Amino acid sequence: MKYTIGEVANFLNLSRDMIRYYEKRGVIASERNESNNYRTYDNMAVFELLDTIQHKNLNLSIREIEAMRQGDYKHNMSCYLDRYYNELKGELSFGTTLLKRIEELKARYEASNQSIGSYWTKSMPGRYRYHVVDSIGGEFGSIELDASISDVLFSDYVNPFVDYGFTSIDDKQSWYADISKNYIDELSIDLPHGCEYEPEGMYLCSLENIGCVKKFDMSAIDRFRKNAYDRYGEKIAINPVRGIIASRFKRAGELHVVIELQIKIG
Repeated sequence: MKYTIGEVANFLNLSRDMIRYYEKRGVIASERNESNNYRTYDNMAVFELLDTIQHKNLNLSIREIEAMRQGDYKHNMSCYLDRYYNELKGELSFGTTLLKRIEELKARYEASNQSIGSYWTKSMPGRYRYHVVDSIGGEFGSIELDASISDVLFSDYVNPFVDYGFTSIDDKQSWYADISKNYIDELSIDLPHGCEYEPEGMYLCSLENIGCVKKFDMSAIDRFRKNAYDRYGEKIAINPVRGIIASRFKRAGELHVVIELQIKIG
């Protein structure tokens, strides 16, 4: 049976230009109708196109399809499927971890709408952090971030899992970017040198609105430390307070920042 290019296009939901392109690349062959010189395609050409469409939908490029057909088809297809399987497995693993991260961020935002000023304890995983800038009394110094660190922290693969915050000792805050050890392990992230590691532990936590950007009110840290002392005594009060940006919201046209303050128990 012979088919016109229009008929094949309708069968397979392909454009005529795409069919001509596949023919030009040698994926299929046509014959010429002797009466009108129009292209015609037999059943085998249609079957070849069916295979090609499926290969394209399995993420094979036209060059890979050509190479596969010109060599050992069975071996080449098996190797490609192994590679594609591993790629998809990695993507699914990343997607699963990213969903977990989104759930974490959603919970953090929802809590920040309801729990400002409340206190709770929770276990925190270990964290890797990179120093970014210091501030004293709300005045910031110069940002310090090596390009080799930025390349990793701000990559599409790593950045969704980065938190921003500070550690506070006396009236000095060291601002940092950090990542949970859990995410590092799950995603097999190879971190550049220059990070500090904070081991896992139990933390006393509270949410505080520290005011609008450029006008941070860090007095919340002193209140938090006093409450920590009242609850746990000097043993906890000597530990540095750390804060993680939990959410932001608009008030009177200004962007306010909610910080989750944390201090290690013991």
